Amino acid sequence: MAVGAVFVSLMAAAGLRSAPGVLMLPLERAFHWDRATISMAAAVGIFLYGLTGPFAAALMQSFGVRRTVTLALVLMGLSTAASSLMTQPWHYVATWGVVSGVGSGAVAMVLGATVVNRWFVARRGLMMGLLSASAATGSLIFLPGMAALAEAGGWRPVVLAIAGVMAVLAPLVWLLLPEAPAAIGQKPYGARTTTPPRRRFRPPALCAALSEPCFAPLAPAPSGCCSPASSSAA
Repeated sequence: MAVGAVFVSLMAAAGLRSAPGVLMLPLERAFHWDRATISMAAAVGIFLYGLTGPFAAALMQSFGVRRTVTLALVLMGLSTAASSLMTQPWHYVATWGVVSGVGSGAVAMVLGATVVNRWFVARRGLMMGLLSASAATGSLIFLPGMAALAEAGGWRPVVLAIAGVMAVLAPLVWLLLPEAPAAIGQKPYGARTTTPPRRRFRPPALCAALSEPCFAPLAPAPSGCCSPASSSAA
């Protein structure tokens, strides 16, 4: 359930990040903006998408995964909905570049790594591989639909459709993504059910070797190295 919610969220974020390519020609025809101006929003969004990752990971640890992801989806939905009212190039950069870039940066592979680390002890590589495929899957699913909408009705139906997807997805993620397995009385997949035995004190290998009669004449043992207190201090 948690992996499915994260997979769909990553798909939606990937679809949003691929939308500026679909919007370029419709925006040129509607506002007569040059491609450098339109590409600026995509460039700012990609930059903030990568820059937000480390800060999003820290926010997930302190604020919570579910809250962070839901807030990011709300930001993406509000920014794309607000862009339907834009009339100036800076409106496009602010909504699709800055706000959407920060929101989609929080719903990136750092989210997948955090969820896999919390929910899985075994099969982590498999789960990370599945979540890594979400970006390509999102582009594959969303791009044809967005292109068809842009061809039929221009740029505004595209941004409203993306805003609608985010508006539906945000409450679903809030309901379907528990904070951790312990929040629903479960353990991470592959976690041990028994407590591992306590490790007994073992002297350092050098001291064990020097305690043998055949090694004793070779070199004196370091002072106090074979005592448990000195080993624990080291």
